[in-house]
Amino acid sequence: MMEKWVLDCLQPFSRSSLKDAKAMAFLNRFDTKFILRIDGVPDFLENIREDYSVLQIYDVVGQSYETVYFDTPDLLCFNMHHNKRARRFKFRTRQYLTSGHIFNEIKQKQNTGKTKKYRQRRDELGRHKTTPPLPLLRDLTNFDDSFADLLRNNGFFFDDLRPSLTVYFDRITFLNKKFSERMTLDLGLKYRHDGMEWSLGNTAIIELKRERGPERTVSQKYLRKIHREPSGFSKYAIGISLTRDNVKKNRFLPRLRKIAYERSAA
Repeated sequence: MMEKWVLDCLQPFSRSSLKDAKAMAFLNRFDTKFILRIDGVPDFLENIREDYSVLQIYDVVGQSYETVYFDTPDLLCFNMHHNKRARRFKFRTRQYLTSGHIFNEIKQKQNTGKTKKYRQRRDELGRHKTTPPLPLLRDLTNFDDSFADLLRNNGFFFDDLRPSLTVYFDRITFLNKKFSERMTLDLGLKYRHDGMEWSLGNTAIIELKRERGPERTVSQKYLRKIHREPSGFSKYAIGISLTRDNVKKNRFLPRLRKIAYERSAA
């Protein structure tokens, strides 16, 4: 559930609808990320409120997500990211906890710098939009035949994928009023693996999503003013680095040293 101080900061923003957001879905896009401490979020929101609207669905601003990532036994997807492969990919099942919608997804980073997504819906209402209807997915950790078909139909051939990490976070989505740009603010990031939980309550992730290259927007101008430059932050890569002792993580160590987290039994 979104904390009250966040909702208070969002009160002055105009609202946009799901229809507005679908026009900026950008399944083939450029992503730019920035990291803020949580105590910097109110000032950031104050400085962008005239230029962005906030997405509201069923009278709710913000969505809570549960995501299960899948990887090979030797963590191929993680290692491709760590080794800076220009073309890499991740496989996941995501549930929007507010609405109950469930999607199998492929997220592919291309050597052009763009990110491309392939997805199929697996909840009760959405699965009938395919012919024949896809089976209802009751367990997010189940890599079933329908998910395998999505991979094969898009050129990915893996028979040994297994759940590697569960991720939770809250997301607020903003739409730029002046041109096609969608921005997300992720808060309350948590990881679960092997009976343990890692919470990154002091980390906020801002992501700009566009079909074209990076124009200078009011959000970027503000972040530049406070000396925040674009910074890669893969939830999956950071999560694997936190939850595994026996993986190569040299590239992510500087980021890990800067984030505060708490570890506890899940």
